[in-house]
Amino acid sequence: MSESSDRTLLDLIRRRGPLTVDEMVAEMGVTGTAVRNRLSRLVSNGLVERRSRQNGRGRPKHTYEASVEANKRLGQNYADLAVALWEELMSTVDDRKLRRHLFLRITERLAEVYKTQVKGDEWEGRLVQLSHVLQDRGVEAEVARDDAVLLPFLRQHSCPYYELAETDRAICALERKMLEKILGAGLKLSQCRLDGDRSCDFQAKPVVAAGLPV
Repeated sequence: MSESSDRTLLDLIRRRGPLTVDEMVAEMGVTGTAVRNRLSRLVSNGLVERRSRQNGRGRPKHTYEASVEANKRLGQNYADLAVALWEELMSTVDDRKLRRHLFLRITERLAEVYKTQVKGDEWEGRLVQLSHVLQDRGVEAEVARDDAVLLPFLRQHSCPYYELAETDRAICALERKMLEKILGAGLKLSQCRLDGDRSCDFQAKPVVAAGLPV
């Protein structure tokens, strides 16, 4: 959603829906044209669904309700839970070997979510596929190039674990390990948003890059 007014309307529909355009106009105190423009964007983005309601004779009325996708996307907020679980793991598990084992198991579980969707041997093709998978999950990512770097690399403009990473930067290592398992190559985090950079850049390590098919 590009406009806050769209989110306001969507929140109203989720709380009070299904609603007609007239009912939304009355609730929000705006024009019918404004409501219809916002509805058009929400429907096209798959966040709102239109239904027909027949009340006796005459033309049916159209009502609007939040889609399953809207409830999934707007109802999921695991940041607090993730921070609490991570802090408990790092503070209560004293055995370093056990902590490392848990760390590796977490990266493997996360990698499994993406692994089947990234195929082929060609490096740039795998990066492109991974960037699309991340974008579908709400992480703004792209394949970037730099004259000083041998191969294209993954650039993330948003962090999927931002609150968690602010608490403990070990999460950055977990993210890097997960991406290594997906791409099948060693990576280095050449710059990070936590250091004030505009993006987190994951580049193939030089020793690995020499053997990767471009």
